[in-house]
Amino acid sequence: MNIEVDVASQLFPNPFTMAFTLLVTGVLFFFVYKFLWGPSRELLAKRQAYYDEKVTGADQMNEEASRNLKESKEAIAKADKLAQEIRQSAKSEALAIRDDIVDDAKRQADDYIQRAKERMEKEKKELKADINEQIVDVALAASEKLIGSKDVTRQDKEAIERFIEEIDHESRQ
Repeated sequence: MNIEVDVASQLFPNPFTMAFTLLVTGVLFFFVYKFLWGPSRELLAKRQAYYDEKVTGADQMNEEASRNLKESKEAIAKADKLAQEIRQSAKSEALAIRDDIVDDAKRQADDYIQRAKERMEKEKKELKADINEQIVDVALAASEKLIGSKDVTRQDKEAIERFIEEIDHESRQ
């Protein structure tokens, strides 16, 4: 069994088949390039632009959110500072009002005490004058009983009043 195989024909392809295969491959590449390559590249470019736009939009939104966050933090800081100033101002005003009320109350109390002292001094003088008058009357009544005469002159009454004033003046010292 002898098999004869033509090795050269097996190693080298048929030039006609090879040319036909190359021609069909060229035609296939042409149609792919003409009808598929351009639209595919266009579609890929559009898709790339769409994603780029979305990424750019997301970046812009991220920047805007960061800016808004910063502005919000600044606004909160300003509001805190303003609130602290308002609290401090209100506290100062409250203390000033309290001091005014206390001062006014002290003034009113001092005035009341002063009026009470003046009233007591007046009543004291009135009582003293009344007591002095009663003492003079008692002294005159006693002298009338001793002397037996009801004829009391004004000079006698004044003399007794001077005597009582001298006694009062000595008792104070």
